Amino acid sequence: MKKLLILLLVLVAGFFALKKWSPDTLRKITPLIPHSGKQSDALEPQPALPPPEPAPVAGKGTDDPKQTPSSTPAAKTVAVDKTAQLVVLCYHRVEGTAGGTLSISPELFEQHMQRLKDHGIAVISMQDFLAWRRNEKTIPPKCALITIDDGYVSSFEVARPILKKFGYPWTCFIYTKFIGTGGKSLTWEQLAALRDEGVEIGAHTASHQNLRDTHGKTPEAFDSWLNEEIIGSKQLIEKKLGVRCAVFAYPEGRYNAKVLDVVKAAGFEASFTVYGQRITHGANAEKIGRYAWYSRRPQDMELALNFSGPVTPSESEPPAASELAAAMLVTQPANGDTISDSVPVLKANLGALGEFDENTLTLRLSGVGPIPAKFDRESKIIEARPPQPLKPGEYTVFVSAKNGAKKMETQWSFKVVPAKGLNTTLNR
Repeated sequence: MKKLLILLLVLVAGFFALKKWSPDTLRKITPLIPHSGKQSDALEPQPALPPPEPAPVAGKGTDDPKQTPSSTPAAKTVAVDKTAQLVVLCYHRVEGTAGGTLSISPELFEQHMQRLKDHGIAVISMQDFLAWRRNEKTIPPKCALITIDDGYVSSFEVARPILKKFGYPWTCFIYTKFIGTGGKSLTWEQLAALRDEGVEIGAHTASHQNLRDTHGKTPEAFDSWLNEEIIGSKQLIEKKLGVRCAVFAYPEGRYNAKVLDVVKAAGFEASFTVYGQRITHGANAEKIGRYAWYSRRPQDMELALNFSGPVTPSESEPPAASELAAAMLVTQPANGDTISDSVPVLKANLGALGEFDENTLTLRLSGVGPIPAKFDRESKIIEARPPQPLKPGEYTVFVSAKNGAKKMETQWSFKVVPAKGLNTTLNR
């Protein structure tokens, strides 16, 4: 009995002693205690748990008062300035007078670039322009795009260093059959170097011919040719340079409904003419106007550099006078006419336009630019003549005016051919 009592006291003392030992002490003596090879879960050290995240408070730190920690965050929206405007400058050769009437001297080209800077006009890249139109990025209030057409080597050897000096991005529109032909043409290797520097490479057709002229082809042959000029040139650029060719420039700015259909089918994001305007966010992507340098009409580029030219209407605006068919006007030459006179009288009765401010009335001729015109208020007839004889080819007359803040515009086209090539049935 005495032995049993002593054993009981030892067990009680051991119990109270164990309660005072720390977990660390227990871990140290655990290997000394016989066991089955598996430590007790109660003695296994546990990793520290992170503190619980506070529940989101409605209206504070979340866009949705019902949002939970597992909800997908809302996509960030970009504040796009849809009131911004830009001008698109178009050059061809930077060779001075040796390059012809479409060529500009390196000195004057650099002056143009400096004026953009002095006037606070930000030069943006083509990709920034396209992203702005897609509402993915905003741009400064006054911007410019710089484009150089055709693929002359002067764009690489002369214009490129000047543009680098100012840090200006630019776009090179090429017609593919000219590339690599020697002489003053760019090579594909030079285009690859431009691509690597971030220059946008756009399509300017395969052969730089008038896309509206059937060139005596059958309808089937013309369709095939048109596809090769537009879609084929895009595909060749993509194949040669490993890029996505996103933009297109119409040779001499000429197009018609059929040409527009093929351009749409090609999948270009924007297509450019040479009818200079200040471009708005909602402008028609298939008819983005550019101010082209022409040595006989330097005042056209002044409108761009001063940011003072006409503003393009929005694509979302309802059809108005700007959508009037040329057939609604009585014009001279008639719409679609073929003439032999190289200095024709350009005349139109603008009665169909309705009311407009005659002080805003302007007449432009493709390939020439603005032409001084006379307007008779009573008869509503506008009349002008080209300042120089017109070369054989197709021309489009643009007449625009304003009624308050609303722009009104109409146009018609005609063709000039040498007298010996004119069918007498067309001579009116």
